[in-house]
This record gives sequence, structure tokens and C-alpha cells, in this order.
Amino acid sequence: MNDTLGDSTQASASTLLVTGADAAYFPLMLELVLSIRQHPQGKDQPIGVIDAGLTEEQKDILAGQNCLVRKFENQTPRIEKAIAKRKALTVNLGKLWLDVIFPEYDLLVFLDADTWVQDWTAISYLVGAAAEGALAVVGSWHRYRDSLPVRWYLGLVPVYRSFNFKAAYHAHLPLSVIKTMSRCPDLNAGVYALQRTAPHWQRMRAWQDVILKKGRPFTSDGLAMALVCGVDGLALQRMPVFCNYTEQPVYDDRQKLFRDSFYPHAPVGIIHLAAQKAVRFDPAATLTYYNLAGEEHRINPRYNPKTFRIG
Repeated sequence: MNDTLGDSTQASASTLLVTGADAAYFPLMLELVLSIRQHPQGKDQPIGVIDAGLTEEQKDILAGQNCLVRKFENQTPRIEKAIAKRKALTVNLGKLWLDVIFPEYDLLVFLDADTWVQDWTAISYLVGAAAEGALAVVGSWHRYRDSLPVRWYLGLVPVYRSFNFKAAYHAHLPLSVIKTMSRCPDLNAGVYALQRTAPHWQRMRAWQDVILKKGRPFTSDGLAMALVCGVDGLALQRMPVFCNYTEQPVYDDRQKLFRDSFYPHAPVGIIHLAAQKAVRFDPAATLTYYNLAGEEHRINPRYNPKTFRIG
């Protein structure tokens, strides 16, 4: 693709792109894998998959795409308890153990199953940032937020309720930690990159264990990452939003791709369908998008080489 933000940094054989899913999410995850393979840089890129309940047929399909499928087995008692209640949490909790599940790779890039790669620049940026020793992840404090989540008590006292604040509160973390986290940027754990030797892994798992005592397993990954950077002070690279795009893009009907809604309308790198429940389970469902001229298009934002130009 010619219309990209340039960066010469590329993933390599020592870099593993990792995702994961159960049988229900397999179709979405397969689309992610196919989107990676569609790029010249992704044709031979190693891909790892965390098996959260895949069928044998699904694992055979992934093997045909040269994916390395592994189970998350080195679990703590609290993780085992959480997964026993909800097996789909395997990937959420396992994403903080990538260096243990795939120890033979030097750098790990995690992608949620409901993402797909439109522009390889995003992968290059994630790899480049992580290669500097930082946790490379997209925060939620950016120009797409028009207001702050504030709750007024008694109509007089404003309380800022960020994701970090709420998650830390529900986990019954110390008040000093809750206060610190209320000032720290929320991090979207759906896409991130980190070197295998980075000190973040051990600290993320330590915080994960603390959170799981009383907190919510589903949000423990993002909170653990934020704690490692906000409380422990480990290196953080806050990536451009196009590296994990959960916003409403504009559709370039001439180039057949999604673009950022703000100028200069760069191509979106990684599409994340986190808020699009309808299309996650229905490949025929469509949503409304507009091009730069304001013209309406009804399309499905899931990966489809007939709808989007890749590579």
C-alpha cells in the first residue's frame, strides 16, 4: 500500500504475532490471521494462537496457515478459578503470560481476535516501540474523547471515574493506588507489544494475582498494564490510535480502505471491532460509514479482501 505512514521497522522471525479464541470466536480470529497473511510482510510472519477451546477442525485450519497453537497451562490458582467459571477468559488472562507460553520468541505482539490488520505500518510501529524496551500500547485519552466520565455526588462534588479508577476500586486496591491510577491513562490491552525479556511481564502477573483476589477478571489485563506503568514506573510507549482503532472511521470508497476520521485521514492500521457486537457474530450485518464527501455506505467492517484493499 502506497498511502501509509512510513517506518522501516518490520516484524521478523524473532517476532511473534499472538492472538487467541474459543470455538465461537474462531471465525473472527481466522479473519485476523488471513488479514496478516494478505500483507507481503505477513506472508511468512510467525503467528501464535492461544487455544481457549478450539475444535480439532479449527486447529487444523490454523495449522494450514502455519499458526503455532498452544494452550495456556501455567496457571495460578486464582486464574484457574476464574477460567473454571468462564472458559472464554483464557485469552484475557493468558495475554499477560505470552513470554511463558511462547518463550522462544524475542518480541511478542498481541492482537485480540476481533481485530484485523489493514495497514502493516501499525505492526511496524508496535514492534519498533517495544524494541526500545517499553510496553507499546494505545491509551484511551486522545482527541476522540469529547468529555470526561464524571459523576456528581449530591450534585456538588465531581468524581472522575476512569476505567482505571473503577477497576482499581472494584479490586479493593489500597486507596493510595486508587488515587494514583485515577490520574494514569487507561490502556487498551486488546493490542500491545513487549519484548520477552522486559521486566513488565513479572510485574503484570504480580498485579494480576492481586486484582483477581476481589477484582473483575475481564478487566484485569488492562488494569495490570496500567499499574505496571503508573505505579511501578516501567517504560510505556503510548501508541498512535491507528495501532488499535476502536473509533468510527471514514470509508475511502476509491481506495477501498478505512481512514482516520481526523485530518490527515491516514489509513487505519489495526481495526478493532470491540464495540461492534452485531457484526462480530454476523458476517452479513452492515453498519453505516461515510466517506470524506459525506456520502453514506453500508458495509460490514470485518476483514474481507473484496471490500478492503490489503497489501
